[in-house]
Parts: sequence; structure tokens; C-alpha cells
Amino acid sequence: MDDERLSLPQRLGMLAWHAHVAAVRSRFVHPTGSAQAFAAGRRTLRVLLVGSGPVVGWGVGSHDLALPGAIARALAAATGRGAVVDVVPHPSAGVDRLRRLLDGAEFERYDAVVLSGAVADALRMKSSRAWGERLGRVVQHAQACGPRTVVWLGAQSIRSIRSYDSPQGDVAQMYADRLNAIARTVCRETGSLYVGLEATPRGESGEHRAAARYLHWSRQIVDALAPALQERAAQRATPPTDGADRVQAIERLKLSRRGGDARLDGIVGTARRTLGTEIAMFTVLDDENQWPLASAGTDIGPIPIEQSACIHTIQTTDGLVVPNAAADERFAGNALVNGPAGLRYYAGYPVEAPDGTRIGALCVFSRSPRGKEDGEADLDVLRELAMLAQRELWRWAPKD
Repeated sequence: MDDERLSLPQRLGMLAWHAHVAAVRSRFVHPTGSAQAFAAGRRTLRVLLVGSGPVVGWGVGSHDLALPGAIARALAAATGRGAVVDVVPHPSAGVDRLRRLLDGAEFERYDAVVLSGAVADALRMKSSRAWGERLGRVVQHAQACGPRTVVWLGAQSIRSIRSYDSPQGDVAQMYADRLNAIARTVCRETGSLYVGLEATPRGESGEHRAAARYLHWSRQIVDALAPALQERAAQRATPPTDGADRVQAIERLKLSRRGGDARLDGIVGTARRTLGTEIAMFTVLDDENQWPLASAGTDIGPIPIEQSACIHTIQTTDGLVVPNAAADERFAGNALVNGPAGLRYYAGYPVEAPDGTRIGALCVFSRSPRGKEDGEADLDVLRELAMLAQRELWRWAPKD
């Protein structure tokens, strides 16, 4: 149904209704913390969610309970791999705004991009004449920078959304049905995936949405997404790390102004105790030096980047293990190996800035060599602790 089929009074009435329900919706709880969720595992899959509707997380207080967390857990269960899901939410984004959101998202490092804007455009009663062309351009833009899977989320039943459960919702549903049909065609023509979100039963407590609904939708998304991700993830290269990019990312995080942090100290201490090593550190690397933002078991200060093991870690796909540094040509001449410290074993997992720049690592050192299998097990632990440290890094906001 195109907008020309509505009379002017009907259109004005629909617009007034839309403004009213948008005002009601703005009072609902939604996530305000870290725009990321993750699930345990190695060989991590990375997914970016962009847009409105289910992506925003209406009805729950954290992205762990909303769609990002649900998708991360479902992906890990379906693939046996780790999952990191980042989200760029916008409460009213339709197709036109999605392109701008993608432009600021550094999305070339993801295995999949999931786009959502169908409900927002249906409520605006968007004419289908140009909408399909615009959607095609957005999908192709998301596909442009390397091998990745692009998913479009179709509009769920409009009246299944509590705020829109009214006779006007029936009008919006007609627009949603038309846009969904166009989206299926666009996805088929561009080689992307269309996932039509099914309505879920309403909760009995009167909430707008609950965590169970996001879990329901995540299963639909992952059922379509997991096979494509398993096939394409091997084609993804590790993003290159550049000293100038690290310097800029560190400046944006204002790390030069950050003093001691009990939470980071606790994470580093946990790494040392859990893995039974003499030293653990959370390191940061600029273009010249590596320095510990938190450490346990050592008073090592800044060292030249040429002496850093973590510079190699941030260039890996899934962390680095050095079973015996004395037998590794990259490190055999390092003063920390052949000097008084006598370090032999190293394991580290990269830590990123919010824009995806790898700026450091959570790492451990031991004076005794370890077997490779032990190191792989240590990386499983380091990965989880590195993600926690990364969240703490992003959460910190200095007072100007």
C-alpha cells in the first residue's frame, strides 16, 4: 500500500498517532551502558547490529539482556566459537539514516552486519517507489569492504508491539507488509539474508519487551546467519595495527590522564592467580612504547615497542602464545628474556578501543616454559578477562 492511497486527513492522523506513541516509547527503559556483548570462545566471530526497533533494546537495561547478548550466546552455541556483538542503536533509524550510521561504524572488521529499520519506515508510511532502491544501496554499501554477510531484519507484526497496538497499527501493518516484500526481493538480488522477525507472545507483567523476546529473535537470526558465518569467517583478515591509529585511539580514551584503577588491578590479579604465572599486565602501546595500565607481580615500566611481545599479540587473529621465548627468534634477544628477569613463557590477548583499533593486550609471563596445549587453555581464560578489561577501559570517563 503506497502513501497516495491515504487521504490527507488520514495521513495527518497517522502522523499524530506516530508522534504520540514515539513519546510513550521514549519513557521505556533501554540499554545505556557499553554497546557490546560477548560470549565465551576462541576464533571469535564479530557481528555489528545497526539501526532501530529490536536493535535498540527497548524494555531491558543492558545489551547483554537485549539482542546483542542474545545473538552472541546463540552464535557461540551454534558454532562453538566466541562471539562479539557490537551495536549502533538509533531509536528511529530508517533506511535513509542507516547509511550514515554505517559510515561512522568502522564496519570493515565484522563478519556480519545486521540492519534494522523496517518498522521505523513503515510507521512513517514510506512510499515503496524509492524505498527499495535506497535499501539496495545501503546493503551494497555494507557489503563493499570485504567478505561479510549482510542481514536485513524484516518488520515484525506491528500490533504485536505494545505501543502500536491500536487500529492505526493496522494501517502501519499494510506498509510493513509492502516493505517486507520489497526487502525480500532486494536481499535475493544482492545476495544478502532476509530474516522476518516473528511476533512473540506478550509477557504477563505488562512490560514493553523482555529478555525472552530477544532470545526468541536471536534464534531466528542465528539460524540464518551461522551457516554463512562459518563459511566466510576464514576469509576475514586481522585488521592491521598502525602506530598513528593507536596514538589517536589512546588520546580519545584519555589514557594519559588515567591513574590506578582497582577494577583493572583486580582483573590483572585474577589473570595471574588463575593461570599461575609470576607476572600479569594490561598493556597499552602507542607508536613508540608499551606501558602497563595495570600490573601484578612486577614493577616493569614503559619499554620500547621493539622489545614488546604485545606488539605481536595485537597483530594476531586470536591471541598469542610463546611457550619458550628463549627458543623463539622473535624474542631470544630480548632483554627481558636473556637479562635478569629471565622470562620464558608469554600469553596475551588483544584489547581494542571502541573504534576497533587494537591498542594493547592482557598478558601473562612466567619464568618457566610451558607446553603449547597449556598455552591454548590459558588463552581461553585471557580472552574472557581481556573482554572485561576492555569494558572497564571504555566505561571510564575522565572529568574535564
